[in-house]
Amino acid sequence: MFLEAYFEPQYDTCYCTRCHAERNDQLYYSRGKPAKDYGLPIGWYRFGLKLDARGVALNVADEWHRAYHGTKKDKLAGILSCGNLLIPGDVALGGRKIDIPDGHFTKDRKPKGFDIEQLFVSPSIRYSGCSAYATPSRYTDPDNKQLYNAQVALQVLIRPGSYTVGEQTIGARNEIDPKFSNQEIEWSTKERGGIMLYGLLFHLEESD
Repeated sequence: MFLEAYFEPQYDTCYCTRCHAERNDQLYYSRGKPAKDYGLPIGWYRFGLKLDARGVALNVADEWHRAYHGTKKDKLAGILSCGNLLIPGDVALGGRKIDIPDGHFTKDRKPKGFDIEQLFVSPSIRYSGCSAYATPSRYTDPDNKQLYNAQVALQVLIRPGSYTVGEQTIGARNEIDPKFSNQEIEWSTKERGGIMLYGLLFHLEESD
């Protein structure tokens, strides 16, 4: 269970296709200064997270860009307790060193010139929500005993000018998101403090 103090329930939002249609939402919006496109997390449910005093003072909700970061469910407690994403090699609250996730590029296995010691986000949940980042786990509904594959991701605000736009790094051969080319779907930054969390996302898919 997560502490209620992290959350801002007034910003909880269901992005299932039905609720999305009922609100007459678009699929993509443009936010920040200067404005940058991002896609709504269709098929996911958002629990709003509180912005801290620094986020309010910097007016990040209006001025920063929106993006997503997929992760594992067992990483969430540590991320929320730190209040931010950390770069591999950083030491988190409690003394745990942040390692490179399994299956990701390492110092010994990476494209030439690729810097692994960065934070990676995307304006597309189709990219950040893929299984390479939002690792699926099993969840059983306690009421009807239905088994689901569950995924988690974070909605973040990222400071304009702090990141580099780059190509996908998951080996995709087909188009990931029609709004963003595969050559411009991954954003990377080394700037600590240039990303702020504002939503916790969950996606459930029935499993056989």
